[in-house]
Amino acid sequence: MDANQFSDLLQRYRLGACTEEEKVWVEGWYNERRNAIYNPLTEEEEMLAGEYIYRNLNDMLTAETTKKVIPVWRRTKTWWVAAGTLLLLAAGGFFIFSNKRSVPPIVQTPKPEIKPVTPGGNKALLTLADGSVIVLDSAANGTLSQQGKTIVLKKQDGQLEYRSGNNGNQDVVAWNTISTPRGGQYQVVLPDGTKVWLNAVSSLRFPAGFTGTERVVELTGEAYFEVASLPIAGSGKKMPFKVIIPPPPPAEGIGGAQVEVLGTQFNVKAYADEASINTTLLEGAVTMSSQKKRALMKPGHQARVTKDGQMIVDEHADVEEALAWKNGRFQFTDAGVETVMREIARWYDVTIEYAGKIPAEKFEGEIPRNSNIAEVIRILELSNVFCKIEGRKIIVLP
Repeated sequence: MDANQFSDLLQRYRLGACTEEEKVWVEGWYNERRNAIYNPLTEEEEMLAGEYIYRNLNDMLTAETTKKVIPVWRRTKTWWVAAGTLLLLAAGGFFIFSNKRSVPPIVQTPKPEIKPVTPGGNKALLTLADGSVIVLDSAANGTLSQQGKTIVLKKQDGQLEYRSGNNGNQDVVAWNTISTPRGGQYQVVLPDGTKVWLNAVSSLRFPAGFTGTERVVELTGEAYFEVASLPIAGSGKKMPFKVIIPPPPPAEGIGGAQVEVLGTQFNVKAYADEASINTTLLEGAVTMSSQKKRALMKPGHQARVTKDGQMIVDEHADVEEALAWKNGRFQFTDAGVETVMREIARWYDVTIEYAGKIPAEKFEGEIPRNSNIAEVIRILELSNVFCKIEGRKIIVLP
C-alpha cells in the first residue's frame, strides 16, 4: 500500500465507505500506531503519507468548518502526530478499538511487589534426619514427626517440643536442624527437656535423642539455653551438655569454640559477621573453650573469643543487654552504628547501605523489637543517626 492508497483508505473511512474489513484495519492501525509498535510503511513512504494525509484531512476539516487549520508540525517524524490528531477530529473525535488482528496486545509485566518492612516473628524451618523440611510457622499444631523413639510436636503456643519417654535416650542418633531466617525466631524443647530460644539467622543441630555420656549440639547465630540436668544411665553422674560453635566458611571467619555445662542458663552469640563469639552466663557455671584458651565462667561473666582464638573474660558483663533480644528488646550501651544496624538488618530482614562515611556516633538505649521500622528510625535520630528507607533497604546517611 503506497501513500496515495493509504490516504484514500482513510478518506473512505471518514465517509463511511469502507468495507468492514477495511474499517477494522484502519482502527487497528491507528491504535497500534499510537503505541509506536506497528507501521506498515517504509521511512520514505511514511514521510510522504504523513504529509499527504495531513493536507487531505486539513482540507476536509477546512471545508466543513470554513476555518483554516494552520499546521504546526513540520518535521518528518511528527507528521503522524498531526495526521492522527486530525483523523480523530474527522472521524467524530474517537475510534472504537475493539479488534486488533495483525499485532498481538502488549503484555505488561507487573513489577515485583516489595514487601513492607515489618518486625520479625516466629519463623523457622525444621530439617529432619531423612532430609525432609517442615515450615514451622505454617505447620499445623500437633504431631509433626516421629524421630526414633521421640515424637516431634508443635504446641499451641508455637513452641517446638521433642517428647521422649526415656529422657531422650535412644540407640540410633537421628540428627535434626532447626533454623531461623532473617526476621525469624523460634523456641524448641530438646528431648532432654533443655529449652532453647533461637534468634534470627541462627541454626541449631541436635539429635532427636541423646546417647552415650554427653549431650552435644551445634550452633550458628545466637541462642539462649536453659539446660536441664540429665543423669548418665547406670551412673550417679550428670551428663554434660556441650554447645559446639563450628568455624563458619570461609576459613578467615571466626574460629570455633565450645561451651560445656551441667545445668545452667546462658546466652551464646556467634554470628559470622560479628568480631567475636560471646557467651554470657546468667546462672550456674560453664566452661568456655577456644583454640588457645579455656576459662571457667561464673554468673555475670561474659567470655569473648576473637577470630584468632584469643579469649577475654569480662567479670562484670551487662547480662541484661545480652539477653534483651530474648525479652523482646534491642538494648545497646555505647554501641557503634554498624553494631546497631546489624541487629536491625537481621530482625527486620533489610539490607543496610552507608551513603559515605559511617557516622561516628554511639548509640545507647532500648528499642522494642515489635516497633515498626519508622519508629526505629526516629529513635536512632535521637542519637544523631539519620537514615532513609528505600523499599527493603535502609541507607545510613553520613
